[in-house]
Amino acid sequence: MKRTLWRTLGLALACALASAIGALAAVPGSRADAQAGPTGDTGASSCPSSNPPNELVLAGGTPQTAQLDTAFANPLQIALANSDGCPITTVVTGTPVTFTAPASGASATFGASGSNTLTVGTDTSGSASVQMLTANDTTGSYTVSASSAYGMVAFSLTNSAAGIPATIMPLAPTSQHATVNTRYPQPLAVRVLDANGNPVVGALVTFSLGSTGNAGAGGGISGATAGASFDDGTSQATETTNANGVATSPGLSANATSGNFTATATVQHVTEPARFALDNRAAKPHTITPVGPSSAAASIGTHYAHRLRTRVRTASGQPVAGATVTFTLGSTAATGASAAGGGAGATFTGGSTQATATTGPQGIATSPRIAASDTAGRFTATASAIGANAVALFHLHNRAGTPSTLSAGIGAAQSTATGTRFGVPLAITVSDAHGNKVPDVRVTFTGPPSGPGGDFPDGQTKVTVKTNSSGVAIAPPFTANDQAGGYIITATVRGVRPVAFALVNTAR
Repeated sequence: MKRTLWRTLGLALACALASAIGALAAVPGSRADAQAGPTGDTGASSCPSSNPPNELVLAGGTPQTAQLDTAFANPLQIALANSDGCPITTVVTGTPVTFTAPASGASATFGASGSNTLTVGTDTSGSASVQMLTANDTTGSYTVSASSAYGMVAFSLTNSAAGIPATIMPLAPTSQHATVNTRYPQPLAVRVLDANGNPVVGALVTFSLGSTGNAGAGGGISGATAGASFDDGTSQATETTNANGVATSPGLSANATSGNFTATATVQHVTEPARFALDNRAAKPHTITPVGPSSAAASIGTHYAHRLRTRVRTASGQPVAGATVTFTLGSTAATGASAAGGGAGATFTGGSTQATATTGPQGIATSPRIAASDTAGRFTATASAIGANAVALFHLHNRAGTPSTLSAGIGAAQSTATGTRFGVPLAITVSDAHGNKVPDVRVTFTGPPSGPGGDFPDGQTKVTVKTNSSGVAIAPPFTANDQAGGYIITATVRGVRPVAFALVNTAR
């Protein structure tokens, strides 16, 4: 009997001990609980065979931070559980869980619903998660709740402005100038900062070169506007900020029109752009001057000995290579012009009165050969170049040809009393074959050696004079001798048919 009693007492003690251990395992954080498996399974003897969920727990995604208007990196995760720590045995698939973010202020939007709320169903394990939660544009910390029939939990989230552009500032120089058609000294540069004053790395900055219709004097084509372009020829460029939050544009060059205009730099999230004041300044004019003699002469119908040559320099005196120089042969109505009324002039090879040439490394341009026309006289040739505010002048002279004809003046037939001076001087005009008056020609006037006649000063019956610039030779005064009668005085030029003056000495 005693043996039976001890066996019964032993059995009762073992059952009591097992019950105590099972109760201890049900207490969260207890040693027995810590010894339980990952699922909370402490053995069939400690967990009930039917264990439905009675609470909602956080499984991931809290706390976390995202930039404004960007998605949170991790999904929000929950799970259905029982407070006894044992596995759920009830079917929980499709249990609705509603996630809710604040309706105003700092909040977020669920991508699946496009609003601040979203309801999802749990999977077979009683878990649910939400992807694509995007922070709005308001900074701050807030909670997103997840609620179901088994309770509610809250996720801690923060919308941060860190790393989001808040300001864009132009860096020096904020104003600069360049001569038209030349490069600006420096590119444009800006610094982008976030709301905390920290540099924003990797922000895309768009630089835009504006223009204005207020073209300055001497700038470009009429009606054009001052502006510039980047190295690729466009007026807009996009660059990325570096580790210091700085973005720098490509190089830029002024266009051909002078005037002031504004360039801007913009970045996403910032309304007010950075501005730069730019000024296209008119170029200082080049100079163009003759090289060698600026005066030359040639006989009509022949080539001038030298061509026209000019040198083009910048305002600072440097030679300009590759400049186009336009040579123009003018004409001037001159005394001694042809019967057709044309003036003296010339033509370049090919018959044109205008020709172009390009300056070489020393800034020198040379015209084609020049042929004098058939009209004698003086005229001016010019040379001009784009960008020069003046022209180079050349003074040319078409000399008359050789004497061809002589013509007497109004005194060709006249009379006077013996011993008196003839009233009209004896004059001859010398012309070449084209009717040009020939200057500096020696004309000899000869009277009869005896009988009716007369003499020039000093008792001479023969005198030689030169034609003036108009081709006219005027003899000295001629006085009749004391013998009455008619006679001839001849005017001669070598190689030309002479001209006679018919004179009469009348008796007193």
